[in-house]
Amino acid sequence: MKKLFAMMITAALLAACSNDEPKEPIESTEPVEETAPVEPASDGLEEGLKADTVEHEYVAFAEDKVPVNSKVKFIGTVTGVNEGTLTVQSKAEQSKDEVIYVKDIRLGERTDILEGFDVSVYGTYDGKDDGDVPVIKGIFIDAD
Repeated sequence: MKKLFAMMITAALLAACSNDEPKEPIESTEPVEETAPVEPASDGLEEGLKADTVEHEYVAFAEDKVPVNSKVKFIGTVTGVNEGTLTVQSKAEQSKDEVIYVKDIRLGERTDILEGFDVSVYGTYDGKDDGDVPVIKGIFIDAD
C-alpha cells in the first residue's frame, strides 16, 4: 500500500511539472555593471610587431647577414604582383636583378598593392628560394 501511495504522489508531482506554463523572468536585485565595448587590440599588436623589426637593405639579405626567421623591415618599390607574392626592388639599389620576394600574409587591412607602389614591408625573413632570391613573409605591408 505504501508503494502505491508513493507512486501516486510521484505521478501527481510529475503531472504538476509541465512546460506549458510561461515562466516569468527572474529579476536580479544585484546591480549590473556596464562594460565599455572592447576595441580590438590590433593597433597595439601592429605597433608592437613593427617596433621589434630591424630595417635591412638588399645587400644584407644577399650576403646572408640576416638570420632566417628574424623580424625584418624592407623598403622598396613593387615591380611585380603574382598570386600573393610581390616582387619588391630596394629603393637604394638600381639594379633590376636585386629584388626580394614578399609572400603576402598580412594580418591587418588588405589594401590592394599594385606595381609601382612604394612599400614598407614588416615581416619575417624566410631565407632564399631555389633561385637564390631572398623571401620575406610580409605580415604588414604599408603602401607609402
